[in-house]
Amino acid sequence: MQINIGICDDEKVLCTQLEETLAEILTKEKVEYEIEVFWTGKSLCESMKEMKYDLIFLDIELPDMDGIAIGNYIRETLHDERVQIAYISMKGEYALRLFDFRPINFLVKPLDWEKVKKVIDKYLVLAENGMQLFTYKKKFQYYKISLEDVLYFENKGRKIHIHTLDGKQDDEFYGSMEDVYSKIKRNQFLFINQSFIVNFRYISRYKYEFVELVNGKELPVSQSRRPTIRTRYLELEEAEM
Repeated sequence: MQINIGICDDEKVLCTQLEETLAEILTKEKVEYEIEVFWTGKSLCESMKEMKYDLIFLDIELPDMDGIAIGNYIRETLHDERVQIAYISMKGEYALRLFDFRPINFLVKPLDWEKVKKVIDKYLVLAENGMQLFTYKKKFQYYKISLEDVLYFENKGRKIHIHTLDGKQDDEFYGSMEDVYSKIKRNQFLFINQSFIVNFRYISRYKYEFVELVNGKELPVSQSRRPTIRTRYLELEEAEM
């Protein structure tokens, strides 16, 4: 496994300390890594147009572009739901304002290095879960796709259509939704009606009657499943916090 990390903070000493600490933690965990340091929010955003980061340690109080604006840019403009954000601040009251950006953690300065390690530990668990594969058969061949790349499965007659984040891996195969769900129900997928199984991680808005995905697609929750889906959704939300 390799992890690409961004650090964005205008305190250069903190950046150096954090970079050295992360390098030490990841070396002990035998994880390959690349770490890039940014002292302004704009430089981080420019880099993200070309570079994909797995984890970003992001200061909120930046002089040019605050961490809340950057979080909005990542989630709403880039539609990047994969990158995990660990916010850093002098002020604990920011925590509730950051909920919409689904941060992996919120760290208060001066940094507690044990809490930094916990961020890495949590990321590695999430990454391991995200690397799980879905296997399906077409004619006489088997194919695999990372569940992390799947937005939702859709039933189209006798075929199951796989909708992916970038659309480049979209595919279809003969099968049943019940069989698909039996394989992935432990991987944060919700069987919202007979036609759709959605990836919880990419739900940007949940209503009792429908879910909206990060690409703006709205999918209905069948009336008979609404109580069950609501309970399961809240369980997954709590587990993410």
